Amino acid sequence: MAAENSKAPKPRVQLVIGIVRQGNEILLVQENLGVNGELLWSLPGGGVEDGELMNEALRRELREETGLLVGDPVRTAFLVHIDSEQHPSALAVAFEIDECSGDIAPKDGDIEQAAFLPLHDALKLLGELDSATQREPIVGYLTGAIAPGTTWLYRNRGEEETLVARW
Repeated sequence: MAAENSKAPKPRVQLVIGIVRQGNEILLVQENLGVNGELLWSLPGGGVEDGELMNEALRRELREETGLLVGDPVRTAFLVHIDSEQHPSALAVAFEIDECSGDIAPKDGDIEQAAFLPLHDALKLLGELDSATQREPIVGYLTGAIAPGTTWLYRNRGEEETLVARW
């Protein structure tokens, strides 16, 4: 009976996102992020694996998704904490990175392409992201409308995404 009453903890999702600039251009990746699997552009990043620190995951994910070698983050851009039915208490942290080297050559099969795009063009493409949870913190930060280090709290239920708080 005890086994029936005990709940196994759901694994926590931790994501890292990289913001890499070259002059007035920003690094984006194109992948199937749309509601119906459409190819959309976003910032590169991905999951933190067990035993990895965030800076290690960030370097690994950017290497896989873009082919570039990046240095450690220089600042926290923003933090997003999302409570959804599929991923309770997911945490995504975006970091600015000043150092990168190598050639763009994605190694991740989910990435269609990666490129440095002018900020104006990148903001237009990022504005097409279906999810407010993905779109609002990124666009807010990159336009300068939101201060570095801002924390966003969302509660997502079904199709409804609710911004609960931001500071």
